[in-house]
Amino acid sequence: MPEGDDPVPDALSTLAVVVEGARLVAGLVDENGTIVVRDRIATPTRDAWAGLAAMIRRVLAAAPDGAPQPTSVATICSGPVDSRAGTVSPPGIYNWANFPVRERLEELTELPVVVDSLAGAMAELRRRGPDGRRADPDGASFLEVALGTSVDSACLVGGRRLRGAHGNAGSIAHVNVVPGGKPCWCGAEGCAEAYLATTAIETEMNRPLQRATPSIVERTGIMLGRALSTVAVTVDVSLAHVSGPLVDTLGQPMLQAARSEIAVRSRLSNVVDLEVRPDGEVPLLVAAVVAARHAPDPSPVTSG
Repeated sequence: MPEGDDPVPDALSTLAVVVEGARLVAGLVDENGTIVVRDRIATPTRDAWAGLAAMIRRVLAAAPDGAPQPTSVATICSGPVDSRAGTVSPPGIYNWANFPVRERLEELTELPVVVDSLAGAMAELRRRGPDGRRADPDGASFLEVALGTSVDSACLVGGRRLRGAHGNAGSIAHVNVVPGGKPCWCGAEGCAEAYLATTAIETEMNRPLQRATPSIVERTGIMLGRALSTVAVTVDVSLAHVSGPLVDTLGQPMLQAARSEIAVRSRLSNVVDLEVRPDGEVPLLVAAVVAARHAPDPSPVTSG
């Protein structure tokens, strides 16, 4: 069966976990998509796993009497991720390169764990809708881009989620936008993430993002436009949903610069009308419920 047409099983109670460079979130989400209990902390600068594990224990202990026990764990993380290996490499989290988050969570909770990217889960939610039904029966083609402390993106073509070998298909973070440009944390130079991640911009300016100069705002939009154009001409989409703190803070001036750059670079008839549409951030825990529907087996993990 094609990947994008998989049947959606009945919703189950889920322990939802969100890992980002700036924050960690965990919550219990019942079968109706209601958040029963949640907690969040700033991502620890050193031992992020210890902080995440302690928060998860608090969430599980705070479940009200009669609340259903979770049957799976859904983890969504700012990329890159390896959904098959269950490892994540979120920028800005110390010592988490290829971190075995699925294995650690399985040991902690004794439940099956699914790992997906933040933008991937948001794209799944947009495709299916919060109730799990197909929100777009005609089969949309779009990029989903979340711009914050890192750059996360995913792609749907004809209603089917592109995943790739490791789960990162449609990523724009490490598209080269300036040959020989700013160094990126990945070791290359000129990656989009070096120009679009909020932490990278703030480090360069030595000031908060809210105080970005007009030239920085324009440059950020230009780099976004270059990255979107490159991916759009490759996967043939005509719409990019963009959200996150970068969009919220730099707003229309940045988006207009992105659209102007797209107009310069996208001359082919199939991408000339590429639309950049700002969206409010999809609730992360609801997105995690969608990711949980891909868990392979609802039975508990047993040791030994």
